[in-house]
Amino acid sequence: MAFKSSFSKIIHEMPKRDYGIPGLHVYVDHTAQATIYYVETEQELTFPEHKHAEQFTVVVNGFCELTIDGKSTRYEKGDSYTIPADTLHTIYLSAGYAEIDYVDDPND
Repeated sequence: MAFKSSFSKIIHEMPKRDYGIPGLHVYVDHTAQATIYYVETEQELTFPEHKHAEQFTVVVNGFCELTIDGKSTRYEKGDSYTIPADTLHTIYLSAGYAEIDYVDDPND
């Protein structure tokens, strides 16, 4: 079955960032104040440990498990969460997952 995106065509016209992770699609929009990411997956995957500026996320489809300091929290479609600035974390993304991220750094 072909991959069906959770986002409209206008999102797919944005620049795409390649993290080298098969099945991960990330579209990026920079504003004067922040970077906005539209993230979706074709298959389940885990994004490796990393940190960045403060991030606010809304889950659009599927579910994820965010792990900070060894504690994992599951978020599903319609949920939102915030990751404080400079917090090391990993995140598991389900197949068919989609989210919108607002990262408080225009150069992220």
